[in-house]
Amino acid sequence: MSKRLENLAEEMHKGRLDVFMVTRLPNVRYLTGFTGSNAVVVVGRGAPVLLTDGRYREQVAREAPSCEPVIYRGEVAAALAGVLPDSGTVGFEESVSFAFHSRMAAAVPAGVVLKPTESLVEGLRAVKDAGEVSAIRGAVRCAAAGFEGALPVLRAGATEHEVASEIDYRMALAGAERPAFDTIVASGPDSSMPHATAGSRALAGNDLVMVDFGALNEGYRSDITRMVSLGGLSGHRTEVFDAVLDALSAAIDVLEPGIRASAVDAEARRVLEERGLAERFEHGLGHGVGLEAHEKPSLSLLSRDVLEPGMVFTLEPGVYFEGEFGVRVEEMVLLTGEGPEVITRGIAIEQQV
Repeated sequence: MSKRLENLAEEMHKGRLDVFMVTRLPNVRYLTGFTGSNAVVVVGRGAPVLLTDGRYREQVAREAPSCEPVIYRGEVAAALAGVLPDSGTVGFEESVSFAFHSRMAAAVPAGVVLKPTESLVEGLRAVKDAGEVSAIRGAVRCAAAGFEGALPVLRAGATEHEVASEIDYRMALAGAERPAFDTIVASGPDSSMPHATAGSRALAGNDLVMVDFGALNEGYRSDITRMVSLGGLSGHRTEVFDAVLDALSAAIDVLEPGIRASAVDAEARRVLEERGLAERFEHGLGHGVGLEAHEKPSLSLLSRDVLEPGMVFTLEPGVYFEGEFGVRVEEMVLLTGEGPEVITRGIAIEQQV
């Protein structure tokens, strides 16, 4: 954790911050190791100060021994004001609510200037260290075991919810702490919705089923999408599936350190444009994965991110025909100094049952 705090101190110096308040819980965990549901960390002068309530008195001592714990009751703004300096610039995360900011502004000493920041810790989190990559690989293994173990349930007559529940159960048996997000099983016409939820629809013969799943392991997540066909692919669906795979391959082929994330997205769209399908790809190409299922970097046409070694992200081109079917394949990639490593490659992209 000390290296992460050193990196944060450098970012604080660039932003001319004397002190920084960390309020987003994934960022608290990243910097301190604390996993409780209530915490604010104050970084800047001396050891980090971690504020939480009495429920976590023992837990904070175990998980964040390098922090100075402050157990408070009542309003957190008042407790924070008590540990902030009398003067200087205090940064806060842009995600705080207006109400929280108003309470802080009223509580801090007159000499304190509150300054908003944008993705200060999230930018550091985008590049994973060896321990984080290992945890993500474990999350991939758990997810793969869950998906493959649930394939016998993927039959006509089973409901989407039943299949999703079986995947979640099998991931838990493989060691997952829990699903990384709500498992998506979208069958037949439901698969035309990119963020469908697993519902009561029963799978039917000749359905194309989109399965979007991931596991949580040591706090880190995986995120994978696979297609299952009941009865096999043919005709137009085969053409769409092949186009999505070609777009995915093209995106992988251009990956290298220093490339703009927007350029990777554009390459996938170029392939789909050649097939007349680009207008049916209505979301970004991918996103970072780590402590959260969606984090930096963002791979979209609007992204300003530049890809660096150590980043772990998804590539998930998709094509959707409203009310008919959709095809999305999602791989997870670790970018190294030598190029991309697809860490989900061992999971069969399309299953026929």
